[in-house]
Amino acid sequence: MGKPRSGKDIEIDVDFIRLFNTHWDEVYRLCLRYCGNEDLSKDLTQNIFLSVWERGNTFEDEQSAWQYLAKAARYQVLNHLRNEKPREVITESTGSGNLIEANRYNPEDIYMTVEFAEEMTQRINLLAEPGRTMFLLSREQQLSYRQIAEQLGIAVKTVEKHMSQVLRILRQFQ
Repeated sequence: MGKPRSGKDIEIDVDFIRLFNTHWDEVYRLCLRYCGNEDLSKDLTQNIFLSVWERGNTFEDEQSAWQYLAKAARYQVLNHLRNEKPREVITESTGSGNLIEANRYNPEDIYMTVEFAEEMTQRINLLAEPGRTMFLLSREQQLSYRQIAEQLGIAVKTVEKHMSQVLRILRQFQ
């Protein structure tokens, strides 16, 4: 971390310019994916880079810079969604009688759902074989245990055993 900068410390910082030029698009797209609003995403991205500039942050390499910026983007969007005042009063016509319908339009719930889905995808990708393959056949192709066993040339009991292990591992995540 470098020294914090004030408004008077306007000087050309080649490292910051390179960081900005290299990662602005990625950070913007990440913010846009989380909040779905182009103008807000631009503002949040600008806030992130302004914070990096003001703090004088420096990074060892591109990977650590990207990790920092990606985490900052998640926090910026989440903080904005938490602090945003609801613009529309939920009435019966907008679905207040139906909690699922009302939550469908809640930005914080949308963000949390996206985060959960990404984390589950990462967990699934880390599962050991053949459990991972069996889980994907079951969930993505909606095959029965019998169909999975036939496709893989193994016993149904083997599929059941691996699936119970995979589900136990994934339940620990929740």
